[in-house]
Amino acid sequence: MKLNLHKYEEILFRDITTFGGAFFYGVLVLFLVLIKEYSFSLKLIWGFLITFIITVIVRKIYFKNRPNKEDYSNLFERIDASSFPSLHAARVTFLTLALSWFFQFTWTLTTLFVILGLLIAYSRIFLKKHDGWDLLGGAVLGALTFWIITLI
Repeated sequence: MKLNLHKYEEILFRDITTFGGAFFYGVLVLFLVLIKEYSFSLKLIWGFLITFIITVIVRKIYFKNRPNKEDYSNLFERIDASSFPSLHAARVTFLTLALSWFFQFTWTLTTLFVILGLLIAYSRIFLKKHDGWDLLGGAVLGALTFWIITLI
């Protein structure tokens, strides 16, 4: 019996990519509200909204097919079918910086956040949702959003 490693890699990276998704982000914000970290939760909500709105605006103006081209029949599907910038990369970059800041850039936690962020970003390439430029654009957006949020 031949072991199909690619199948298991795909399952692994599909699971990893969920940590860059909106559902995980929402669960994290809810958890922070439950432990009464209201100020930090608000920063994460603002970060989520800013990265989302800028991504939608960029994708509306500049359409770039995903590596596995997706069909679309309306504006919302077209925005979702566009790959630049990577919203997952923007969210995970913002979260990596925000969580590192929250934990006062503790070396071990920051290293863990960076490794998880890189795995999530790589999962987007592995799953053929984005290429390197999409991830770079998302990472820049996430970093700029963090910078804006910390100034406010």
